[in-house]
Amino acid sequence: MFWIKVILITIVLLVVLLLGVEFSTLNANPVQVDYLLYKLELPLSLVVVGAFTAGAVVTALIGAFIVLPLRWRAARLQQAIAGKDQEISLLAKKVGRDAH
Repeated sequence: MFWIKVILITIVLLVVLLLGVEFSTLNANPVQVDYLLYKLELPLSLVVVGAFTAGAVVTALIGAFIVLPLRWRAARLQQAIAGKDQEISLLAKKVGRDAH
């Protein structure tokens, strides 16, 4: 099963690479990018890939600093609930009743 995942990921990455090369050859015309203090002439494909990369980095940072801590907190709370359920069932058995 592991090797199938590796092969599929490799195939997907190769297809993305080929599409990226095709995109960059079709969109090699220079465009003007205006920053606050200066202007640059860059190929359109480089501008689009740079914007995509910046979006991916921002998404990864949001995931790392906002979503992951919330998932960790939810996991800790689920463990606490499981512990309390176990404690309730033990107490119920002590008094002679069935748990839940």
